[in-house]
Amino acid sequence: MCYYTDQTSSNKALENRFKAQAKYDESLAKKGKISGFTRAALPIITQAKPELIQLIPWGLIPAWASEEQAQDLPKNTLNAKSESIFEKASFEPSIVKQRCLVLVDGFYEWQHVGKEKIEYHIHLQENGPFALAGIYAIWQNPRTRILEPSFSIITTPANELMETIHNTKKRMPLILSAMQERNWLAPMSSEEIKSFFKPFDSASMQAQKVKNVGEQTQLFA
Repeated sequence: MCYYTDQTSSNKALENRFKAQAKYDESLAKKGKISGFTRAALPIITQAKPELIQLIPWGLIPAWASEEQAQDLPKNTLNAKSESIFEKASFEPSIVKQRCLVLVDGFYEWQHVGKEKIEYHIHLQENGPFALAGIYAIWQNPRTRILEPSFSIITTPANELMETIHNTKKRMPLILSAMQERNWLAPMSSEEIKSFFKPFDSASMQAQKVKNVGEQTQLFA
């Protein structure tokens, strides 16, 4: 699965890498290790506005949700499995026409060795921000009438590297290559969308063990 991301890039770095404009105050963007369970907003490029980088909360609320459902759904929609995304009422409308890029510098996963949990920071061999494939929805609060966007990260079966690290669930986020990013935002048939649902190449990824010292995170090669 993917519940924790690493956010370190500045707005300028994201703009240069993804050829889009960040239309938000950088002070609003959280940095470092981010938990999806906090409903944090991450930098996102949507299918509707591919020229913009927006801050959108993590944890998808489908357009049909009631106000009560909107309180509980996000913690269950941080991820969307590629194998069932077209079958789930929460995700099917979004995968068809509301896809997005989730901009990260890395993500975190835990390896289980006996009773021990070993934390890893995973990123690409080519350092810098990259995109995870996501879906988004826009929910209208029935009481305030305010439109509230939200997103979910798509996951796939793990590649060889992630099978070793995430050795219980054996899942990983759907990482897009730089060549795939704009195609992911383009209109596509269901079969064309499904062609993206493949684990990223292990050889292009790198993982480092994490040691937490107080509130600081140290990485080990």
